[in-house]
Amino acid sequence: MWKSGRGQLSLPLAVVALGAVLGAGVLAIASAPEGAQVAIWWPAGGIGVALLALTPRRWWWWLVPGVLVMTAAANLIEDRPLDLAVWLAVANASEAVVAATFLCWRRQGPPELAGLDAFVRLVVAAVLGGVTMAMIAAAGISALTDGSFVASVRSLALSHAASTLVVLPIVMAPRIHRRRRLVWELPVQLVALAAVTTVVFASGQDRSLEFLALPFLIWAALRFDVAILAWELAAFSVVVILASSQGRGPFGFDLERGQLSPLGLGAVLQAFVVVTTLMALPLAIGIEQNRRLLSRLSGSEKLTSATLDTTAALILVTDLYGEVVRVNDATTALTGYAEADLVGKDIWDMPFAPPGSTGYPAGLPVEVDAQASRETDLIPAGGGRLRVMWNTSYVLDERERPTYLVITGTDLTAERTAAGLTRHLLEAAVTTAMIGIDPRGLVTLFNTGAVNLLGYDAQDRVGTSFIDLLDPEEVERRCHGETGEAAFQQLVAEIGSAGVTKPRDWSWIASDGRRHTVSMTLSIAADTFAARIGYLCVGRDVTEARASQEMLIAALEKERLSVQRMKDLDEAKNEFVSTVSHELRTPVTSIVGYTEMLEDGSLVEPAPEQLPLLASIARNGQRLILLCDDLLTLSGIDSGAARWERNAVDLSTILAGAEDALRAQLAGRDLEVVVMAADEPIPVVGDRVQLERALTNLLSNAIKFTEDGGRIEVSARIQDGEACLTVSDTGIGVPVDEQDGLFERFFRSSTAQERAIQGTGLGLSIVAAIVATHGGRIDVRSAHLEGTTFTIRLPLARG
Repeated sequence: MWKSGRGQLSLPLAVVALGAVLGAGVLAIASAPEGAQVAIWWPAGGIGVALLALTPRRWWWWLVPGVLVMTAAANLIEDRPLDLAVWLAVANASEAVVAATFLCWRRQGPPELAGLDAFVRLVVAAVLGGVTMAMIAAAGISALTDGSFVASVRSLALSHAASTLVVLPIVMAPRIHRRRRLVWELPVQLVALAAVTTVVFASGQDRSLEFLALPFLIWAALRFDVAILAWELAAFSVVVILASSQGRGPFGFDLERGQLSPLGLGAVLQAFVVVTTLMALPLAIGIEQNRRLLSRLSGSEKLTSATLDTTAALILVTDLYGEVVRVNDATTALTGYAEADLVGKDIWDMPFAPPGSTGYPAGLPVEVDAQASRETDLIPAGGGRLRVMWNTSYVLDERERPTYLVITGTDLTAERTAAGLTRHLLEAAVTTAMIGIDPRGLVTLFNTGAVNLLGYDAQDRVGTSFIDLLDPEEVERRCHGETGEAAFQQLVAEIGSAGVTKPRDWSWIASDGRRHTVSMTLSIAADTFAARIGYLCVGRDVTEARASQEMLIAALEKERLSVQRMKDLDEAKNEFVSTVSHELRTPVTSIVGYTEMLEDGSLVEPAPEQLPLLASIARNGQRLILLCDDLLTLSGIDSGAARWERNAVDLSTILAGAEDALRAQLAGRDLEVVVMAADEPIPVVGDRVQLERALTNLLSNAIKFTEDGGRIEVSARIQDGEACLTVSDTGIGVPVDEQDGLFERFFRSSTAQERAIQGTGLGLSIVAAIVATHGGRIDVRSAHLEGTTFTIRLPLARG
């Protein structure tokens, strides 16, 4: 009903327990052997102790009288005298108060039977309660009846102590833990115990076989929980006492033969119950305590293993003789050696120890509660070298005696490397000044670069004001008249969210009074938790750079003026060429016109010897007109004054027109000209006249630079989404190293000059300008004496 021992009874359960006191008392008296003055067993006593132990003290004022009343009622129901019933009820109530008070001393409820100390408390409480009840009840029995005081004390003490020892473990036992073996083993054990008990305490069985049940109770103590054993002990005790009181079994046989009196039988039975309980119950408690301890140790071991294996530091555990008994995962990961390579070996024989090392890495602590620390190198299995900080300390037992040694190692390689790199950078920065400053503006670090720049001794500058290094007039002007620490606070106030100021030029004053222009930044120096611990000033001497910049700016300004003058000259040249070309074209046109009139005899019939002269004048005049047209075209392109049309043009239709225009140049020449027109239209957007001019210039060059017997091909096609116009010849070609200047004005190849081929060198530059104006490009493929191929590529017109 109240099986827990881990909480107090509710009011309804307390009332039910009072009823159980009455019922158990009636049953005990009714089962007493004939002629017995008292019951040989009194379970109501144990129930009364449990009732008070499991209820609050503030309830005892009515529970104690309740126990007294219920016990008296049980005695009266069985026709005992009123005075004796009351006397026995007082004794039972006193027993319950004494035993419950001892059990619950300085605690809420009885202790849990999880340890032998709780069992000892239970035994003492049972003895105290039994003795208290026996002394009071025996006095009443001897006073009111003719019963023996000594015999009553012996019987009642054992009876009530046994009752408490049997009933109380049921409520004090720990909670049952469900185990798989209970599914089959517990029923087997219960059946075996019941069978043996039935055989031993059967009617007519007179052999002393009562010990046969003990192995099965020991079985329960070894294999099951304390609570299960407590119930089995209670049930076994009830069966033994009831059977024996009815004359069954070895104890009942002795009673029937008269070898035992009823009081003697009670004493023997209670002694048997007490001895059985004292044998089985401590064993079960010890095993339960051991089970819990092992579970706790297993949990602690798992926790320790998880802690060790998740710790980034190296951890090695050795015994007091130096043999390694445990390593964590970090040790195997950092050293590269498996656990099997380390465990079982002496600590001074570790494979990762540097050559020549002996003993513990950090030595041994001087005192058992102290530590030993030291930095050493570590050689991993994969090679290289790590820097490790080792700490050695003892593990002490509960008596403060050392049992193990724990060696922890922290990898400081990255930290030492970073520190060394920082130190190296500070010392190696011979041209960059790095100055550490505390929050008050005092210098804490003055590196080699600052010493080389300003000429101060580093130790002399530490502790002085950083502001003293700057030009005071410049500081006062830029810091709104502030000086000293207030001026420094103005400087650090410019540090932005990025933690650094923008580079700014300042005048620094050296030890010899010279001024240096320094590009300076200030940044925040913070610790791991972002607490500001100071500032770092980084300065670079830019005195020469700023002077060079000023010189460069002056040179650039001169260059800009020169470029502007050249641009002006170029514009004047273009204007001059345009003007001269206009002015020159008019008289040349007149000369050519009059020459043609003289040639055809419109004025007078020329003499035969004059005709070659007139033809020469006309030919050279035409050359001058073409030159003027070329110059005017280039001048218009340069000045942007040329206005070309933007119409749809079929590129394939301009081939025939170009061939007709050059027919005069082909007169008297032995050249094969092949025109390959496209089968489909080649639409482009542009100025038809200018495109024809570009093609004419290319064909003119091909005729001019191709010797008789050569071949000229002209083709138009669509290729790779572009309109392509190609002019190819087998002429003298252009040397590869001269092709970079092919489209420059007045360019003449060395081959053309050697062969004295006439030309102005403007044709290809005009072609390139026309193609560029149309958004296209021109490619050339040529070599000396290997012919030339020009390809004009123009974007196709969109449909």
